[in-house]
Amino acid sequence: MKRSVAAAYSTEPDHDGLPRTIAESIYHRIRQDILWMRLAPGSPLRSDELRARYDVGISPLREALTRLVSERLVTSVGQRGFRVAPLTAYDVEDTMMTRIVIEREALAQSIENGDIAWETALVAAFHGLSRNPIPKEPGAATEIWARHHRQFHMALLSGCGSRWQLELAGLLFDQAERHRMLRSNFGPQQKLKRDTEREHRRIFDAALSRDVDGAVRALEKHYKTTGKQVVAVLSRIPRLVPKRA
Repeated sequence: MKRSVAAAYSTEPDHDGLPRTIAESIYHRIRQDILWMRLAPGSPLRSDELRARYDVGISPLREALTRLVSERLVTSVGQRGFRVAPLTAYDVEDTMMTRIVIEREALAQSIENGDIAWETALVAAFHGLSRNPIPKEPGAATEIWARHHRQFHMALLSGCGSRWQLELAGLLFDQAERHRMLRSNFGPQQKLKRDTEREHRRIFDAALSRDVDGAVRALEKHYKTTGKQVVAVLSRIPRLVPKRA
């Protein structure tokens, strides 16, 4: 059941970086707008508005939205159409704890069974992340950092040998990315200070040293710190917590 490391954790467009279809291109654009909070949690996704915003026809738009529904980034209820998935404190805590359950096992298996290819991919992913400072505002640098951030976290797990663990971890990462962006965009920066680079370094060092317990502890602390900060931010901005999807 082995997969190549690249296939295990890549969700980017194929090879040359270009989407293969119009629907895939629109999917990536809407997905990024959701993850980066340009489309607010709970907001309606009206067909006419989206077609004008993204300059796309109804068929590829519906295909893109259906794909986002499968990723839990968009909701669809009968004839009521599509909405950006809501975001609540429960969602944040549930995502965080589920990530820990899945990634604890996947990380342990990667550390115990990962070969030289896993080590090489992990070193490369960490190098890419560490060479890009955490951005302070939206823009191209932020997009680049986010891509390296995802690659690092998925590289950690890529030696686990489980397709399902990797796919679920990727899905949950994208949910958590919404949380991270909400914290960055709406949280008072003086209260969110933390050394994220050091947190990543601790996880990396423990994993590369084949220290399962140390790596798992560092990963759990990393996720729980983010989760607590996001919940604190949500409590101060109730407008982003719709009562109905």
